[in-house]
Amino acid sequence: MIKIVVPGKPISKSNFKLKNVHGHFWMPKSGKHSKYVAYENTIAGHINQQYSGPTLEGNIITILNLYFSDKRMGDIHNYPKSICDGIEKSGIILNDKQLKPVLIFDHIDKENPRIEIELYEKDKYAISYEIKKK
Repeated sequence: MIKIVVPGKPISKSNFKLKNVHGHFWMPKSGKHSKYVAYENTIAGHINQQYSGPTLEGNIITILNLYFSDKRMGDIHNYPKSICDGIEKSGIILNDKQLKPVLIFDHIDKENPRIEIELYEKDKYAISYEIKKK
């Protein structure tokens, strides 16, 4: 199991897409809308600081715990793309298609917004879940 902590508020990819005159979406690499690319690099940098092992092969069970400073988090389903792109950019995996399944949990931590990424090699770990009535 590999656990990576990335400090700061999670950033959603959907907020930074631009549309060209032909209706195609693209991600700017510079200028005021380039914050997303910088965020991918931030995630990759934290992974490279906290993990020095070999590149992971095969499918990876991925758990994302997103800690927001308040309830204004937006659509939680938009966050995994930016995080998974950053994981791939780090070189810890070859392709973000390896990250499956991906479980997403949201939390509030006013003092310490962050992302906690847990990676488990699927050939070494099994996943199960249970839903119980309260």
